[in-house]
Amino acid sequence: MIKKIFFLTLVIWSANCMILNPIGLTYERERGSEAAGRITDAAIQADLVNSLVLTGGRFAGVSIFSIVAADIAKIESDKYYIKDDVDQCVNDIRGFKGFALGSLITNIISCNDLKTDGYILGEPFPSL
Repeated sequence: MIKKIFFLTLVIWSANCMILNPIGLTYERERGSEAAGRITDAAIQADLVNSLVLTGGRFAGVSIFSIVAADIAKIESDKYYIKDDVDQCVNDIRGFKGFALGSLITNIISCNDLKTDGYILGEPFPSL
């Protein structure tokens, strides 16, 4: 009986990792392409607000660093990321830290430690 329960638990766990991850139906995970889009949008918004505030509303500009914000954060579009980490990164860029330091420095500080959430062999385990 214990073997059957253990086997059933193992099958359900691996079905979650192997089937639900590729189609994006997992809880608290976000596809890299979505995370990259959110980080880029936050960086562009932070640059627009900073340029409007600094010029007194006469000029709205975006730096090249905000356009390549996902590359600076080293986001890979085919991997999955923990949603809370991505949310924290986006909130830092849009918040006071992004206003005071700019989107580039905030991106380097807050977004370079985003962990990927792999299938069965994620970041805690070595890759084969």
